[in-house]
Amino acid sequence: MRMRRFNPFWEMENMIRNMSNLINSTIEKESEITTDFTPSVDIWEDDVNYYFEFELPGVRKEDIKLTINDDNVLIVSGEKKVDQTLENKTCCRSERTYGHFHRAFQLPDDINSTKVKAKFENGVLQVSVAKSEVKQPKEKLVEVQ
Repeated sequence: MRMRRFNPFWEMENMIRNMSNLINSTIEKESEITTDFTPSVDIWEDDVNYYFEFELPGVRKEDIKLTINDDNVLIVSGEKKVDQTLENKTCCRSERTYGHFHRAFQLPDDINSTKVKAKFENGVLQVSVAKSEVKQPKEKLVEVQ
C-alpha cells in the first residue's frame, strides 16, 4: 500500500475545481436556445361567458390552433418559432423560449360550443366561450296525501 503525503490544500483545490466545472456547465446551458414554451393563461367568468387570456408573445396568428372537442376540452396549441435572424449564428445567451406548446382545459357542461369567439392582438389570445342557457326547473307543488 502506497502512502500519500497529506496536503491540507488538496481538499480546497478539489472544491475549487468542482465549482469551476459547475459554473462552466451552467454557462454552457444558458447559451443554448431553450425549447420549452408554455404560455401563461388567466381564466375568469361572468354570468354569460367563460374567458381565457393567453400570453403568446412572439407567436404569429397563423401558428395558433384553437379547438373545443366533444368532451368540452378547450385546446390551444401551436408553435413559437425561432427568430430567423438567429439562425446560422452562435448564440451567446438566449432567455426567450421557443417551440411547440399545448394547453388543454376541461370546460364545464354548461357551455355553448357554437358560441366561441377568439381574438389575437399584441401577443395576447383572448377567448370567450358562451354559457348555455340552462333552464331552471320550475317548482311544482306536490300535494301530500
